[in-house]
Amino acid sequence: MENLLKDYQIAHIGIVVENREKAMARLSELYDIQEWQMVEWRPSKYVYRGQEYKDPYVKIAISLPNTGTRIEVLEPQTPGLQMDVLKGGTQTINHICHVVRDFDKALQGFLDAGCELVLETEYTDEIRGFRRCHYVYDKALNSYIEIAEIPYFRNEKGARL
Repeated sequence: MENLLKDYQIAHIGIVVENREKAMARLSELYDIQEWQMVEWRPSKYVYRGQEYKDPYVKIAISLPNTGTRIEVLEPQTPGLQMDVLKGGTQTINHICHVVRDFDKALQGFLDAGCELVLETEYTDEIRGFRRCHYVYDKALNSYIEIAEIPYFRNEKGARL
């Protein structure tokens, strides 16, 4: 497996919360975060533990600027992984994220190391293009790792441009 900490570092740390605005205010106070990017995340594909969910929706805020490790705040609006985390009574660091060049290779590396694939997502935005974003669960750490693909544009047949 590639050394993701060396090659890709940690892109962000994700925290699942009940209230995005309250969490942003506290994190801004603690870390002197001056700016947040707001995202209304509605992936076109959301498969959690083998079950496909329709119309998934998570309110997200990402700390800016885009240098160093960012903090991502996730407030789930519909059922899925993030909602299950909240229902479990946990409002804490949920995952670390690596943005990778070779998505399939990175994902396979975690699977080969004994992690379990628990969430598969895909989405497209008009500014950055198509992207896959999957979560694996590591039982030994009792935590999730997000593997995010570098976005790219595709032609009408789905091939990279």
